[in-house]
Amino acid sequence: MKYIFNLLIVSVIVGCSTYPPDVRSTLLFAGDNRAELEKVLKHYSQHEADSLKYKAACFLIGNMRYHYTQNDEQLDRFRRYILDTVPTQQTYTNFQQKYGKLNSRYDITFDAQVITADYLIRNIDFSFRLWEGTPWGNHYSFDVFCEELLPYRIGNEPIEDWKEVYYNRYQAMLDTATIDRSSPLAAWRMLFDYLHSISGEYLLEWVFAYDWTTPNLGALTLLDLRYGNCQELTDMLTYAMRSVGIAGGIDMMVQHPDNYDRQHWWNYMRDTSGLCTAFDFYYDMDEPAEKMTCIHKCGVAYRKCFAIQKESMLWKYHSKNVYIPSQLSELHIKNISEQYFNENPVILPVGNEYRNGDILYVSVFNNSEWIPVTYEEVKGGKVEFNYLEPNVLYQLTHFSAEGIYKPLSDPFILYEDGSVFFARPDQQKQDMRLNRKFRMPWWWYEKAENVIGGKFQFAHKPDFSDAVTVHTVTDAAMRYIDIDVNITQSYQYVRYLSAPGGYNMMAEMQFYSPDTPTAPGISRKEVQLQGKVIGTDGSFQDMPDKTKYSAFDGDALTYYFAQEASDAWAGLEFDKPQRISRIRYWFRYDDNTIREGDHYELLYWDENDWISAGRQTATDTLLYFNQIPSGTLYWLRNHTRGREERPFTYEDGKQVWW
Repeated sequence: MKYIFNLLIVSVIVGCSTYPPDVRSTLLFAGDNRAELEKVLKHYSQHEADSLKYKAACFLIGNMRYHYTQNDEQLDRFRRYILDTVPTQQTYTNFQQKYGKLNSRYDITFDAQVITADYLIRNIDFSFRLWEGTPWGNHYSFDVFCEELLPYRIGNEPIEDWKEVYYNRYQAMLDTATIDRSSPLAAWRMLFDYLHSISGEYLLEWVFAYDWTTPNLGALTLLDLRYGNCQELTDMLTYAMRSVGIAGGIDMMVQHPDNYDRQHWWNYMRDTSGLCTAFDFYYDMDEPAEKMTCIHKCGVAYRKCFAIQKESMLWKYHSKNVYIPSQLSELHIKNISEQYFNENPVILPVGNEYRNGDILYVSVFNNSEWIPVTYEEVKGGKVEFNYLEPNVLYQLTHFSAEGIYKPLSDPFILYEDGSVFFARPDQQKQDMRLNRKFRMPWWWYEKAENVIGGKFQFAHKPDFSDAVTVHTVTDAAMRYIDIDVNITQSYQYVRYLSAPGGYNMMAEMQFYSPDTPTAPGISRKEVQLQGKVIGTDGSFQDMPDKTKYSAFDGDALTYYFAQEASDAWAGLEFDKPQRISRIRYWFRYDDNTIREGDHYELLYWDENDWISAGRQTATDTLLYFNQIPSGTLYWLRNHTRGREERPFTYEDGKQVWW
C-alpha cells in the first residue's frame, strides 16, 4: 500500500510537470481557482478524440494569466444607462451630469483567479463547433483557430457567454442568404452589409463617442448598442465575425504618424487562402492579398492577440534598465508591419556611445513631441529597421531609462522606392507663402463635393413656396465666400437649402443689408442682419451642437449636420422685409487656415532641434516669411488657438504635409 501511495504521489507530480510551462505558470498564479482550471485540463485529457481540445485548453490557460477584467460600480452603472437609452453624442455627458464622472482607477480581477471550468468548456466546445461546422473551417490551421476563433475575450471587458448569443443573432441570416457557401469572405460581406443597415428593433447605426476612453464595454453590451469609440466598434465587429466561424481580429497603431491622436484600431478578416484583408466599418473591403492595405497612415502596424507575445518589449526587457514607452508596454500586441508594407530596410549609423544590445527607437511626431512606435537593438555601430510604412515622417531617437528624449538623426521620410530624405537645411534661402498650419482634413475630400448644388433662397412666404434662388453653390473651398446680391426687392425670409446628399453642413451664414450704417470690419455701407432662426429641426444622431442654430452662432467650428441627407434647410425670419446686398458663408470648417489677428511662429529643423524663423500676427489669410533656410522640415505654430499642427516640407512653392 505504501508503494502504491508513493506511486500515486509520483504520478501526480509527473502529471503536473507534463503541463506546458505557460500552463504551469498560470496554475500557480490561479491560487484558489487552480482546481477550476485543472478540471478543464482533466476533462479533455480522458479521450484521444479530445486531444486537440486539450491543446486548445492549454492555449487559453497558458496565455490567461495576464488577462483581466476592469471592474467598477460606476462603470457598470454606465453600461446599464446606455442600454436604457438611445445613444447620442451627448450620452456620456448626460450620464456624468446625472451620476458623476467615471472613476479613473479600476479594480482588477484576473481571469485565472475567477474563471470557471464550465465557462471554459462551453467556450472551447462551441468554438470547435464553429471551426468544424463551417464550409471553410478546414482551411484554417489550428494556430489560426486558437488566436482568431477560440478566445473568449478581446480586451478588458467582462467575461460573458457571448458567442452563442451572437451566433443565434447572425447565423440565421447567413443560412438564408444566397452566398458562396465555401467562402468566409462572401459570408462576411453579407454580414458586414447587414451590420450597416437598420433592421427590425435593433439600432445598427454607429454613434461615435469621441470622449469615451474607459475600458471595453463588452460583447453583450455591444450586441444591440452601437455606441463607443473605434475600440468598441472593432470589438463589436470581431465578436460578430468570430461568432459565425470567420477568423479575424483587430489591428492597430500605437500612435498616429500624421495626427495628434494616439491609438487607432481597425479590423481584418482571413480568407481560405490564408490571406487577410483589412477593413474599416465605413470603407469597402479589398480582396485578400499578400500585403494588406492600411486604412490610415499608421507607420508601424500592430495586432491585438490573446497569446502572450514573448517578442513584446515588456516581456523581453521588463527586468532590465530599459525605457519601455507606455504605448509599447502591452504584452498582447505584436508588430505585423510585414503584412502591410515591403521590407524597406533603413540602416542608420549610431555614435560610439551606443553599444551592441542598446535599445533605440523610431519615433513619429504627434504635433508637439516625438513618440516611439518601434525599437531595435544596436548591432555593430548601426541599427536597422524594416517594414516601416513609406511616406511617413520618422526620427531615430534614444530615451534614457527615465524617459528623457534625445534625437539621434534628423527627421527622415522613407519614400516608396526605398530612398530616404533627411530634413536638414541646405545652403539656399527661400521666401515662403503659407496658408495653413495643418493638412486638409480627410473628411473634406469625402464631403466637399456634396455641398455643390446647394441653394440660397429668398421668399415672402414662410413656407418658401414663392422662393427665389439667388445663388447656387459651385465652390466648396474651405474659406468664407462672399456673394453679391443684385436684387432690389426686399424679402422677409432667407435660407440655405442643402444640396442632395449634403446634410446641409453649413457652418456660418451672414446676410447683409445696404440700408444701414457701416458695421465694424465691413468696408462697405452694410450691416449684418439679425432674425429668428428657422429651418429643419433636429440633427444627425441628435447632436445638440449640430442643429440649424449652429449656422448662426458666430462660431465657425460649429455647423449644421442635418438628420436628412437632402433638402434640409436653415434660415432667418426678419421682423420685416429687408433688402439684402451680400451673403457671406462657409461650410464645415477645421479652423486650420490662417486667421486674421492670430499670432504665428514658423519653426524649421536644424542641429537636432526646432529653430524659430520668426513670429508675426496675421493680417490676411496668408503668411509671408522671407529668406528662410530651404531643404528642411517646417512647423507653423498658432500661439493664439488650436491644437492641430503638422510638420511640412516646402516644395515648388507649396506646403507638403507629413
